[in-house]
Amino acid sequence: MLNRFKSAFINAVNGSELGLQDSNHLENEVSVDYNNVIEVEAKPYSRPSFLGLTQEETQVSADHKVRPIIVPRDLSRLPWCAGYAECINAGKSTWNEDQAAATRGDLQLPDSDITLPYIMFSIFDGHAGYQVALTSRLHLHRIILEKLQAIPGHMLLNDSEENFINAKDLVTGAIELAYRQMDHIVEHQAQNGGGGCTAITILFLNGNLYAAGAGDSRAVLVYGDDQRAITTDHTPDSESDRVRALGSLKASELLKSHFTPLEFRKRPVPKELGSMVLYREPFMTGWAYKILTHVDLRMPLVSGHGKRSRVMGTIGVTRGFGDHGLKAANTGLNIKPFLLSKPEIQCIKLEDYELTERDCIIIATDGLWDVVSDKDAGSILRKILAPDTPSLEYRLTMAAQELVQAARGRLIGRIWRGKPENPEETDDRYVPMASVDDISVTVIPIYPYLCEHKQWVKTNLQERRYSNDGSVASTNNST
Repeated sequence: MLNRFKSAFINAVNGSELGLQDSNHLENEVSVDYNNVIEVEAKPYSRPSFLGLTQEETQVSADHKVRPIIVPRDLSRLPWCAGYAECINAGKSTWNEDQAAATRGDLQLPDSDITLPYIMFSIFDGHAGYQVALTSRLHLHRIILEKLQAIPGHMLLNDSEENFINAKDLVTGAIELAYRQMDHIVEHQAQNGGGGCTAITILFLNGNLYAAGAGDSRAVLVYGDDQRAITTDHTPDSESDRVRALGSLKASELLKSHFTPLEFRKRPVPKELGSMVLYREPFMTGWAYKILTHVDLRMPLVSGHGKRSRVMGTIGVTRGFGDHGLKAANTGLNIKPFLLSKPEIQCIKLEDYELTERDCIIIATDGLWDVVSDKDAGSILRKILAPDTPSLEYRLTMAAQELVQAARGRLIGRIWRGKPENPEETDDRYVPMASVDDISVTVIPIYPYLCEHKQWVKTNLQERRYSNDGSVASTNNST
């Protein structure tokens, strides 16, 4: 069975040259009226449908000792044959709690006979259970479409920056509402131990790319010789001011004498009571001195730095879906008030870029980004995509595979190790640690969408011109 995964890339060459699937062929497991639903039916564990795994293959993909790198057998199941690869963690959870989805279709504008093509990719990083990530995979794209369909067509097609409210603002609002609704939908699930998940959505619509992120998964634009993150990592460290400000405003309700919203230059200890210490309140950017009291010895609301930072000493992400039942250790206090489902969204007008077929978006869970920098990811992608052979669609999958491999590393003894900076280094003690988390990577080419959009605009203009000419001719004949 493992041979399938070792040769998945080779088997994929039997796929079509460029497969572009309708949404009905992708994530179509469920159909729900989101206006009335409060709870969703829990689904059995599964991997993304575009992988096409059987139950037996799903079991094999969860081998924590081998950690096989899984890629789609049929590359045409993803729009533009986008690259995808994943591998399971080294044993921290039974299943791979990451999930991914991709869909494409036509958005029917409510006040027009025009249909607007869209393409959407999402990736979710689950924690404390797989249920919320799985539910998000099955439902989020449909909720986003529901919100987009509520936008008047003439407004959605209006790209003018001169208007007070333009199409970009309305699409951004639709995604924000969809994320909030998704969080409401998983509330019952999360309260019953379903955990939570981060979320990244890439939406191509009307010539624009929308990158929405909530949590510490990340989207990186690799353009020419440069690369830059187009989403923000939401951690207790990066959102310390927001979290502590809320704790300060509602301390009696949310903290109940267990935590302090103050930040100290270093963690105070009892022997410092009565002495002057450096501190700052949530609204401050500078520092001040105060006399240390017993109240100041409470646990900090935000502790640690970087990937080690935590809210209430418990959770390391501050945005995403779920976590409604999460309690702070040893206190029973709810953590959810400090967590947001609201994504930060960036809109990129693709016609402003001189795109080539080698320009891509990498979206990945933190299993990649914890050990692979944006710069290194860009270098790996450019190296794989640079040759002219094999065909681009296979190189996209090779790039996703190589990124997962770079993060997963290899098993040396009982420890997963990365690639040493010095190729001549033989001492395992100096070989960097690899990621032991679930790793999921999607490599999305941008240029094909821009070509499709330009063709759509051309065809749409021709149809309008033909329609107008027909109307004029009809009027002339009637006179």
